[in-house]
Amino acid sequence: MKSAFFGGVALVALAAAGTAQAQTTTVAAAAAAADAAATADEIVVTGSLLARQRALDVKRDDIRVLEVLGSDELGQFPDKNIGESLNRLPGVTMLVEKGEGRYVQIRGVAANLNNVTINGLQMGSPEVEDGGRQAPLDIISGGVLNRVEVVKTHTPDMDGQGIGGTVNVVTQMPFDRADRFYGQISGRIGYEGTRPRDDGYGGHDPWSVDAMLSGKTADDRFGWLIGGTYSKREYVAVGIYQDDWDDSTGTSLPVNVKNNYYIIGRKRLNLNGALEYRPSETDRFFVRGFFAQWNEFQHRNRYEENFTAGVVATDDSSGVSGANRVLPNLRLEFADKQVFSLAGGGVNQLGALALDYVLQYNENTIAEPNDFWEWRSAAVFGPNRWTLADNGVVSITPDAGTPDRLDPARFPLRRVRFTQSDLTERALIGKLDASYEAGAIDFKGGLKAARSKRSYDRSITQYDPGTSPLNLATADFTDGGFINPTPAGSAPNLLMDIEAMNGFFADPANAAFFKRNTGVQLTNDFASDYAVRETVLAAYGMGTLKSDHFDLVAGVRVEKTKIDSSGFLLSAGAATNIDSSDDYTTWLPSLVGNWRPDDQWVVRAGITRSLGRPGFNTIAPRSTFGYQSELVGQLSVGNPGLKARTAWNYDASVEFYPSRSSAFAIAAFRKEIDNDFISQTITFNGQADIAAALAARGFVAGTVDITGLERLDINTTINAGSTTIEGLELTGQLQFDMLPAPLDGFGLSGNATFIKGRTRLANGSSTPVQGQPTRAYAASLFFQKYGFDASLSYKWNGSFPTDLNTDPALNLDQGAFGRIDARVAYNFTEKLRVFVEGVNLNNEPTSEFQGGLVQQNTEYEYVGRTFYIGLSYGF
Repeated sequence: MKSAFFGGVALVALAAAGTAQAQTTTVAAAAAAADAAATADEIVVTGSLLARQRALDVKRDDIRVLEVLGSDELGQFPDKNIGESLNRLPGVTMLVEKGEGRYVQIRGVAANLNNVTINGLQMGSPEVEDGGRQAPLDIISGGVLNRVEVVKTHTPDMDGQGIGGTVNVVTQMPFDRADRFYGQISGRIGYEGTRPRDDGYGGHDPWSVDAMLSGKTADDRFGWLIGGTYSKREYVAVGIYQDDWDDSTGTSLPVNVKNNYYIIGRKRLNLNGALEYRPSETDRFFVRGFFAQWNEFQHRNRYEENFTAGVVATDDSSGVSGANRVLPNLRLEFADKQVFSLAGGGVNQLGALALDYVLQYNENTIAEPNDFWEWRSAAVFGPNRWTLADNGVVSITPDAGTPDRLDPARFPLRRVRFTQSDLTERALIGKLDASYEAGAIDFKGGLKAARSKRSYDRSITQYDPGTSPLNLATADFTDGGFINPTPAGSAPNLLMDIEAMNGFFADPANAAFFKRNTGVQLTNDFASDYAVRETVLAAYGMGTLKSDHFDLVAGVRVEKTKIDSSGFLLSAGAATNIDSSDDYTTWLPSLVGNWRPDDQWVVRAGITRSLGRPGFNTIAPRSTFGYQSELVGQLSVGNPGLKARTAWNYDASVEFYPSRSSAFAIAAFRKEIDNDFISQTITFNGQADIAAALAARGFVAGTVDITGLERLDINTTINAGSTTIEGLELTGQLQFDMLPAPLDGFGLSGNATFIKGRTRLANGSSTPVQGQPTRAYAASLFFQKYGFDASLSYKWNGSFPTDLNTDPALNLDQGAFGRIDARVAYNFTEKLRVFVEGVNLNNEPTSEFQGGLVQQNTEYEYVGRTFYIGLSYGF
């Protein structure tokens, strides 16, 4: 279906391009006149300044609180994907993974509670982690997009999903431009500041290419568009990791000191195609498709030193240690993600009544094979001396005469695991909207139906040491030891060869070196598997009152959610399939108003209700049963009865637009989230209550052997507790056009976000909100004049908790992250542009720390600086 659609669009494009060229002489004058009329303001204002003006126009004129990045503006920052671009907007922060932004949080709300849509309909996700509700925005580049919107206040005609807000990705369409025929191509090549080792795995400098071709027939009735982007990058990530800090020695120290040498490869392919037919000024019909593929490998070479035996502090920052283990391990993980969307629909105007309808099919997949080799020495490395640096990094120095800790013969095989994970998600979505103009009030209502099916299968095959001894020196498994030079501190490592290891394993002559572990096979094959079918039926009605100075939208949306799910119960050496179903109905009223006293001021306020559905893995009835004792059983089970979190959202903002290219705004918000999730253990006593509890959760009699049990503890996740989030957003953009040349080419934009929030548990206690930075700042200095278009930008996200524990000393926080990027472009002609980009110029690491103490570092990871030079040509 994917190849047929894009191939068909390409054939239409080629035919239409030829027709367009043949018609050039006959329609040139008319086209030139139309273009001049449609884009008169663009004759004077072009490039990034025009993009910023357009974004401000959309923000000012929309009735909702939203932020917009247009296609031109997306290209003004040296970002690798749209997630990184959105991170520059007020109230939006990104989660960085291996040096690139992946998920975005809106107003401090976790990514899996927001909504990502493509052209207004949910995109779905090929992800597994955190329940699979969060869409990975690093899979999408800006080259095939018209714009990206971040909508912070919902109206009834939008999906209810999205407690933080909605990211709407709008793809390009043939009639977005006035040009009869238009094309654009750009390419760039790069240089990685951190260079890979010559004998390392992979490592190639980056490059990318974007291209788009669009045209319309002479009568402006039929249009076509096809575009694509491709990028490839292989880079190095090095880091220090230290686990489980405690103060048992009198000085706070970790129990493990690890360093990683990563080679990471990422390829992105985006395709966008569309056909559009406009038989009249009031009717249009379209077919559009979007495809994104994201391939990654992570080759992790890790060297782990235990740091527990004989550790004695002689002062606050140094001491000695005894003989400890060293555990080298090597992991090669691949990920192939695909996102596909195909939609068809139309818009018809029937007098005062307008109909807007669309049918969309989504298919998202991910395949993740993972090979993981682990080696472990005896506790022979020591005695040692150690030091604790000011940044919290522990360095271990062996005493003279201790064993060589880089001798491969000292590392026998611990185990090897081969993992295969596959996820498929398919969805069919239909939507009908009808609007009617009745004087000063516009009435709108609609229906929507969406059904998605998601299945996940994960299996692990584990091999332990066999009858023949195997260590890193038995075969040519290493390329020698080296010092891993991380900016946080240097550490020893062994460069291991995954291809040599896998080749040795695949040879039947080496079977005696491995023994398959059948004892863990049941858990490895079934514990993670699930299937979920989710059906959402929605209806809404709303009215919009418009006057010269006041707009008001009021309405209500109702969504019924039905869940059918299945998973496996693991008990007594067998896996039994469990089916379950549940449904719930959610009412979502909203009231949003704007007051516009003049052309420069906009005052907004709104009260809306939204929801955040639970993760797929949480609602699947995956279960594991075991015995705490002869009389007490323990069952860990998913909860298909979980309801969606719901939130009342309160918004107020004041915006000032002194000119078309300048704006200042202050926005305040509050979110009151109910039905939050907490883990709970419920105890049932007596055979009758135990049997009833199991039956209520979908377990057929006999599935769990309760013979002789007097007590059963069921561990699950329930709706309980609540969360409150409050915040303030400050935004400013100023073009210095009041100054004399060349200073009038400069401009400055910036924003600051301040958030606080607490989650209240059922027992009355409270915890911080996970994944929520309390502060975030962004600033950009830009210049456009004399053919130059340049920007220098900085974005800083504060630290935030990622893992909370009943013991606060074990809490983990993601460290603050601030990145400097720059871009300079020069227009040789109106069509030809050359640009240079620099990414992460300050070589900022991602970091993590424990117990609220930055010095208790659990991660410093560096990906270095990246530089690009490129060329763009439009025709």
